[in-house]
Amino acid sequence: MTRFEYQQFGAKVTSLRGTDLPHAKLTEANVRLIRQNRHGWTAKQWAEFYGLHQRTIDKVRDRRSWSHVA
Repeated sequence: MTRFEYQQFGAKVTSLRGTDLPHAKLTEANVRLIRQNRHGWTAKQWAEFYGLHQRTIDKVRDRRSWSHVA
């Protein structure tokens, strides 16, 4: 595997994600709840509920973070 191939594909396959990381504050179930947003909460309300930053919730919703969760 070349360096270019690793940067494109290898890092995504071999890196730890989600709850495999020791500092993760969310679970896959929490991520699904945030994305479904059945409560109609704002990102700020979710952030206060889980003790996170509002931008973290925005990233979860936009699938820029926790993208491996369906």
